[in-house]
Amino acid sequence: MNTILNLSRREFLKTTGLASGGLLLSLSGVPLTANAGTGSFDLAPYINIMADGSISLGVPSSELGQGVHTSLATILAEELEIEMDQVSSVKTIHHPAFKNPMIKELSGGVMHTQTTGGSWSVAGFYVPLRKMGATAREMLRAAAAENWSVPIDQCRASGGKITNTATGKSLGYGELAAAAARQPMPEDPQLKAPDTFRLIGQPLARLDTPAKVNGSAVYGNDVDLPGMLYATVKQIPVFGAKLSSVDDSAAKAVTGVIAVIPLENMAIVVAENTWAAFQGADALVLHTTGGDASFSDNDISTRQKDSFAVTGAPVAREGDADGVIAVSDKTIESEYGVSLQSHATLEPQCATAHITADGCDLWVPTQGQDNAIFLAMMITELPPEKIRVHTTFVGGGYGRKFANDQIIPTLIAAKATGQPVKLTYSRTEDMQHDFYLPPMRVRMRAALDATGVPKALSAKLVGPSPSAPFAAAMGTFFPPWMREDGFDWGVCIGMFDFETKAGTYAIPDLKVDYTPTEIPVPVGFWRGIGTVHNAFALESWMDEVAHTSGIDPIELRRQLLKNTPRALGVLDKIEEVTNWGGPLPEGHHRGMGYIYYLHSYQAQVAEVSVDKRGKVKVHRVTCVIDCGEAVNPAIIESQIQGAIIYGLSGTIKGRINIENGRVVQGNFDDYPLPLLKDAPRIDVHIINSHKDPSGIGEAGVPLVGPIVANAVFAATGKRVRRLPIARSDLI
Repeated sequence: MNTILNLSRREFLKTTGLASGGLLLSLSGVPLTANAGTGSFDLAPYINIMADGSISLGVPSSELGQGVHTSLATILAEELEIEMDQVSSVKTIHHPAFKNPMIKELSGGVMHTQTTGGSWSVAGFYVPLRKMGATAREMLRAAAAENWSVPIDQCRASGGKITNTATGKSLGYGELAAAAARQPMPEDPQLKAPDTFRLIGQPLARLDTPAKVNGSAVYGNDVDLPGMLYATVKQIPVFGAKLSSVDDSAAKAVTGVIAVIPLENMAIVVAENTWAAFQGADALVLHTTGGDASFSDNDISTRQKDSFAVTGAPVAREGDADGVIAVSDKTIESEYGVSLQSHATLEPQCATAHITADGCDLWVPTQGQDNAIFLAMMITELPPEKIRVHTTFVGGGYGRKFANDQIIPTLIAAKATGQPVKLTYSRTEDMQHDFYLPPMRVRMRAALDATGVPKALSAKLVGPSPSAPFAAAMGTFFPPWMREDGFDWGVCIGMFDFETKAGTYAIPDLKVDYTPTEIPVPVGFWRGIGTVHNAFALESWMDEVAHTSGIDPIELRRQLLKNTPRALGVLDKIEEVTNWGGPLPEGHHRGMGYIYYLHSYQAQVAEVSVDKRGKVKVHRVTCVIDCGEAVNPAIIESQIQGAIIYGLSGTIKGRINIENGRVVQGNFDDYPLPLLKDAPRIDVHIINSHKDPSGIGEAGVPLVGPIVANAVFAATGKRVRRLPIARSDLI
């Protein structure tokens, strides 16, 4: 039953030479060419202008609901000089030109892949897409100049047409398409000055809204192929256990069940429809060996405590923090932690595969197209040029859709049956076999100066590394992201790491370490990654220092950020728009926090009440953010609002528990998400500094925990040490 998967990922990477390059066998860097073969103007994969004037755009990032299709199309359209209603379609295209430059830089070139994550889409592709739009514009201008036999400076691009400024005559882009494709491609086209932008900076309507309203948008489970079979999986509930045998007699008795395919850690059920597949999976009896069926939350806690005694990988070093703390008269020690959390995407894992002698087609809601290609190469043994990934709309990502764990059983089922197969996880399978937010603890020790301001800080992070499995699979580390000494940027970001230190607090003597803690529970990248636990610890600690020292929380941060003008700007603005220090309704209390994350400067304030039973009600959250050039303020506002709601889920709602070696929760009844009645008023204020655009998609999540916790302290006098907040801690 394991012959299909008898080659480990690590060996596959080594033998194919993929460990140190792109996952498409060095196809990255293929030069762009213009194609006029069909009378259209095609700058693949970015822009296609048809003779009838219709314009379709290809973008590198998956649409997860974050509005990235609209944002990236806006960047292209700005330089191309078209209106948004002239865009007939925007699609996520898998292409070697679409490697994410930010991931390449962070991984030292090891992971040069097409990936949507880290809030890097707009930040990473802002300049390349502007250049591509400008390239097409200049080629269209050149075609018009050639047609009219006039200097190119006499040809003005605007609204999808070229106008002769001397005569007033104009030609539409469609009329010029074939001729434009024959023009030489300019090497360095002139980009527009920001003060001439017409689209960038405007709250434009999203391009994907009509399709999502009228039902024509295709998500992963909407794919329908002739002769398609349906499948699901039943995975071993205890982490680390292996399948020894399967009793599938009851499953095969279910009407519509066609086959049961056992693998190392699961069984695939193939059927005539999804319901039959689900019923068949429920009827399976899995016999297993191995795993630790006694592992629980207490074991995670014990391993974390043990990790505090182990020397960690250095994250930040300045001066002699331990020495200063040792001789200081005023010190403060604190410990904070976060629990396991599920991504809980509304769309469970799903994919559709069709394998023929001519190749493999894979329809998948994914955040990692190259990773999907790699998995398909393993299962099908086909070369990459015969594998086609079709990225559907994604019904919630948050990092979950990067794992692509559903692709392997989908491909195996399609290969085994010889027919197209659509596989869907049940809600329980998805929630109990997630790649969870890592459970983390952060211990803080600090010395305060005579005025109560921190002068030294020593911090220790302990918890599992979400990046370590990638290093193990590839057989190589990828610094600066993942170092051999255990440093994991995905864990350490937000705690004076190399990416965020420039925009955070200036503390003269500083020491931060991280010690990985191994647990059998799979962890991954949750929305906000390491900044979730680090912002909770750092901003809760800052509030604790402010209270101990009798300093206003905003003023304390001002003192530590006095040389960071953009940070001071958001602090001034949050003080103004919240009337900080002003009166509140009876029983309401405020808490605030600040972060520099994804190169964005941000402050948030929560207004909270706590009843006698310890129930926390968040009435209002106010956010001020400076994210550089605000490409689409309406989308930024929506992103921040959605991120704050997501952050509330891990602050006052959901919790993943481990008992008997497995996850306890299995659906939204025992892993609740915020409901409409839980949603606070959310006000978002954007400071458009017109700097390079920075990250937004995850930016709003990490501050929610600490600002709510700080408000709870103001309300109750009880300091929240662990997320999510438990009523028992407040009464």
